[in-house]
Amino acid sequence: MDKDKIIEIKDLSVYINSQRLLNNINLEISKNEILLIYGPRNAGKSLLARSIVTLNEELFKNIQTTGQILFLGEDVNNIEKRYLRSEIAYSEPTFVDNINFLTLSEVFNLVLGIKPSEISHEQFILLEKLNIAHIFSNHSSLKSYESFWNWTIGDKISFIIFLSLVRNPQVFIFDSILDHLDDFMHKNIKDFLYDIKEDRSLIISTRNLSLFSDIAEKIVFLDQGEIVYKGSIEGFLLNFPL
Repeated sequence: MDKDKIIEIKDLSVYINSQRLLNNINLEISKNEILLIYGPRNAGKSLLARSIVTLNEELFKNIQTTGQILFLGEDVNNIEKRYLRSEIAYSEPTFVDNINFLTLSEVFNLVLGIKPSEISHEQFILLEKLNIAHIFSNHSSLKSYESFWNWTIGDKISFIIFLSLVRNPQVFIFDSILDHLDDFMHKNIKDFLYDIKEDRSLIISTRNLSLFSDIAEKIVFLDQGEIVYKGSIEGFLLNFPL
């Protein structure tokens, strides 16, 4: 495996209830790269993103997968799931809703094993960069935000990014979750993601090309479960003008 490749997908096809939903996907993702997975609704974007962290088998009963996905040269099906998902941090929109059923203290205990008031200086700096440090600035604020029902959607997404980042993964997969940010949050998060790509690879699944086309090096255009185009953003816009 090329030393710059971090993920390699070979001849991947996915069938659910005997219906082929991904067809012969071949794709390489390099270290320190931002890749966009772009396409219309039901194109197969989420199915592809979840395949990388072997999540589809937990969601669907009658699923069959052929082909292979390698993470650092090893088949993802042979990697212990907890370790795989610590190295490849996956997030999607249901995380924003599901976090409401836990308290801030419970999430910190589950993910980091500490109380919200015990965050380190380095962690607080990350929270500042994500524009949610005000929540952790004092005891009164922490008490007000103990329930995630009091958080905005944008702040919850920023917090989910924070939780992923402190685990120090090698790859982030944002499966349509960033599409739910408003215009003001988008720029801040986009700038932050561009800065952290120096040490990580980012895969962003989206139905809105314009949101992230200026920071991505490569795009994969999916339609009806097949790769219609993969290459540079510039090449895509020449071949598929919006």
